[in-house]
Amino acid sequence: MIYHQAKDPTAYQTIFYRQIGLKKQEEETGNSWRDDEGGYIYTFGTMDTIQMGIGEYTVPVDFLSEFQYDTEYLHAGIIYEGITYSLVDNHMKEFATPSAFLAMEQAAGGINCWKKGQHFKGVEISVELGYLRETLLPFLGLSAEALDFLEKNVRYLHLPEELQDLIFRAEQLLRKQEMTESLLKSLAAEFVSQLVRPEIRSVFANGEAMLTGKIKVGKKEIRMKKEDFQKIIQVHDRIRDHAETFVTIYALSQEFSIGEQKLKAGFQKLYQQTIWDYANQVRMNRAAVLLKDPEKSIAEISALTGYQSQAAFRKMFKKWSGTTPGRFRAFIREEN
Repeated sequence: MIYHQAKDPTAYQTIFYRQIGLKKQEEETGNSWRDDEGGYIYTFGTMDTIQMGIGEYTVPVDFLSEFQYDTEYLHAGIIYEGITYSLVDNHMKEFATPSAFLAMEQAAGGINCWKKGQHFKGVEISVELGYLRETLLPFLGLSAEALDFLEKNVRYLHLPEELQDLIFRAEQLLRKQEMTESLLKSLAAEFVSQLVRPEIRSVFANGEAMLTGKIKVGKKEIRMKKEDFQKIIQVHDRIRDHAETFVTIYALSQEFSIGEQKLKAGFQKLYQQTIWDYANQVRMNRAAVLLKDPEKSIAEISALTGYQSQAAFRKMFKKWSGTTPGRFRAFIREEN
């Protein structure tokens, strides 16, 4: 298991590309990284303004990457293959599965875990929120609060065709390496312009893109109301802030007055993972942070993260990181 630290998005990107075996190649436009097995990532733009990229690659080794900086992005794209996750203390930690997606992502440091053999393919668009608010929105004649109808750190999976078409257009330009600075900015501006249109905005307002409809569980369909999903978001935030006190799904269903089956199915639909998986991710991310403190023992960290026994804690931590808590602590000391 390999451990890295990055203090800014560019450093994180460089570490990640190198760790998955990609080497930078000179291109007339954009930035291209490739390996000898056909894996690649091609990007255009910068992470401090607008960046669009495509890629397909397989992770060759287990590794962890810690980012020690704030991230705020309007993030959209289409994942064709692969399951990704971001483990961020007190912020979004949901899985991303093959689908179109849109998210207003905000996080303040965290640790991402990459496992050997994971295969990914997709296209992504990222607009840094400072640039979005200070440059892009004023250019469009919109206020800095124009996108506040998007729930922070909620991944919307049902995008209107107009937004998906723009993502496809960006993908084709990137594949042909025909993207330019002007096209990059115009596509980002058009994407935001479409997003704030009343008929599209109404889809996302208050999370309604995911907060209505039916969920299929086996052969049965469960009707979900907006109020049901709002309660599920409250459950999500409760676990995010107090995962160490989470004991059973039934207890949560009673606390928030929602049926246990609705809670489980709705959480899976909204966050693309089970409640238990999410709670364990939050606990493991906190454990990784606590392990950086040499004054805290493994037993103390086990209790602080909600595990009744050190054995259960060690087993879950090794499953998450690929190594034991003690070895993880040693890796951190070596890096520092």
